[in-house]
Amino acid sequence: MREDNFIAFWTVFGFFTGIAVALWRCGSAFDMLSVAAVTTLFFYLIAHLSVALFVRFMEFGKIHFEKEAYDRKLDYFYNQLLQRESEIDINRTYFVDEGPNTKSGREKG
Repeated sequence: MREDNFIAFWTVFGFFTGIAVALWRCGSAFDMLSVAAVTTLFFYLIAHLSVALFVRFMEFGKIHFEKEAYDRKLDYFYNQLLQRESEIDINRTYFVDEGPNTKSGREKG
């Protein structure tokens, strides 16, 4: 999940949590608005803090991608796929053009 989406999700979650708490605890409209705003701000700040800590402590640059090994594997799988397709094409042409021998070894009598 991208950082922007994470922050947006928790901000919206905080807003709706603030509305739920405001409806439960407050009586006037101004109190409801202030409780919803404070709760939304709290979730917004917590989301930013968690994203900042995640980016700081994750080591993104230390992952080594072995391109040559993956290229060799992909070439092997590609060649196997071509070989199997050619075998299927041979069988398909046999059934489409010639057709299988439908006579059985027994005669009706």
